[in-house]
Amino acid sequence: MTVKWGRWRGLGMVFVAALAGSVAGRLTAPATEVHAQEYFSGVTNCVTAVPRSWGEFKGGSEYGLAFEDDKGVVRFVLHPSCGSVISPAAPPIAPIDLEVQRR
Repeated sequence: MTVKWGRWRGLGMVFVAALAGSVAGRLTAPATEVHAQEYFSGVTNCVTAVPRSWGEFKGGSEYGLAFEDDKGVVRFVLHPSCGSVISPAAPPIAPIDLEVQRR
């Protein structure tokens, strides 16, 4: 009985090509994981100051960075002003873009 190797050779070539394509795709695909910066270099281009009286940082939203004080006043800073650590002047105080007061 004679075996026709032509058909098997073609299937083998397709398998090898698919395997090579899969390996190449995994090697060239960008990483899907996001990692936070593992260390802080201490050098930054922008520094802003927020008064302690504004209270605790609550997070960020489309309105900006949120701070809530002891009285329940919530302040949002959408566009913090930018100073520099290198400059001799103190970093500027961030302006309040929205203030919500409880009454």
